[in-house]
Amino acid sequence: MACQSATASGDRRAAMAAPDGEVSALLAEARALAGYDDFGDLTFLEPLAMLLRCVRADGNLSQSGEATFRRNVLRCLVNRLWTQRDFSAHPEIFEEDVDDPIVIIGLPRSGTTKMQRLLSALPDEDVQRTPLWRMLYPAPFEGTRADDSTRRIAAVASIGFHSDGNADLAAAHHMAAQEPEEDVLLFDATFDDWLWPSIYAPSVQYYEWVIQRPRMDNYRYLKRMYQYLQWQDGGRRGRRWISKNVQHIASLEELLRCFPKATIVQCHRDPRVSIPSLAKLTHTLWSALVNDPDPHFVGACMLDWWARATDSYLETRDRLGDELQIIDLPYDRIKSDAAGAAIAVAEAAGIPMSAEKAALLRGWEAANPQHKHGRNDYSADQFGLDEEAIGERFTTYIDRFVTQGRGA
Repeated sequence: MACQSATASGDRRAAMAAPDGEVSALLAEARALAGYDDFGDLTFLEPLAMLLRCVRADGNLSQSGEATFRRNVLRCLVNRLWTQRDFSAHPEIFEEDVDDPIVIIGLPRSGTTKMQRLLSALPDEDVQRTPLWRMLYPAPFEGTRADDSTRRIAAVASIGFHSDGNADLAAAHHMAAQEPEEDVLLFDATFDDWLWPSIYAPSVQYYEWVIQRPRMDNYRYLKRMYQYLQWQDGGRRGRRWISKNVQHIASLEELLRCFPKATIVQCHRDPRVSIPSLAKLTHTLWSALVNDPDPHFVGACMLDWWARATDSYLETRDRLGDELQIIDLPYDRIKSDAAGAAIAVAEAAGIPMSAEKAALLRGWEAANPQHKHGRNDYSADQFGLDEEAIGERFTTYIDRFVTQGRGA
């Protein structure tokens, strides 16, 4: 068959590009695990091969980090196979309307998670959610129905993708299988996103390669995945997606081309606070992958990577001007009255509100106070950072969007 011939040819090219035929071996193992052999579109092979090359060159993974990295690569490959299985069998998936999500963006550590989880507390008839298990395992397991989440939820625990037992991670970013999480995780199966060096394999070589890449194909892929998830859940039925992805700030135009009716909510916090906080979180994540990661190296990476993303954001926002419909949300407002902010966002997005719905949001806020899972202590100098240098790198952003104190 032509499909098998193209797949074999692509596998050979990838095997030549990656060390020791590693790509071909991973593809074969994924096919065996999935019980299915058609990957469909093979454009992911080049970035996968590059990712492997770069991680071997400078990832410096520990033994446990290497096992985690390989497990995530295989998880993504199996997801691609099972996703393609359903795309081939059900072309009606691509008729699903997902054009108008409510999308939370902002620099990391700026209140984006709180806003996403608050809005996700709205009733089932109003919203669709992105729990961690759906982001890591968007495709139903072989032999299970689309509405059977049991094995996918259990699989999250089996790969250790949660904050249980890690006090630093829980304090900074609590993670649980059924808790709403960033849709950036849906990009992982493209192997073509800076998600990989951010949380799976800290390779600067790969970051520098991937950050120069065109992003439009990734966003088309993201839209297909939302259509796929919505199809699994019985279709739109009048519900809006509540999503969050801090990396969208580097790709606003691509986001809006694929989701043209999106309501964008931008959380703003002073980078002189948020960047050191991010460095603490990233150091915690990388410590599970690399032996004794250098805190100053982590701080330098986070400052550089997110300053570059912010530069892209500012350029796009200036260029598109009134074409962009963004609700700007200061961190101080999130900190003082997050439920009130969420109610205003929902109303602006056209979700009918009522006293009962407002009570749901205020109940969620009361049940999830700041520091519920521990205090996230950090300082800039821990990570070789200082407020003046961060302020200089983010001067334009701070002048335009940081209007009240810096928050804590």
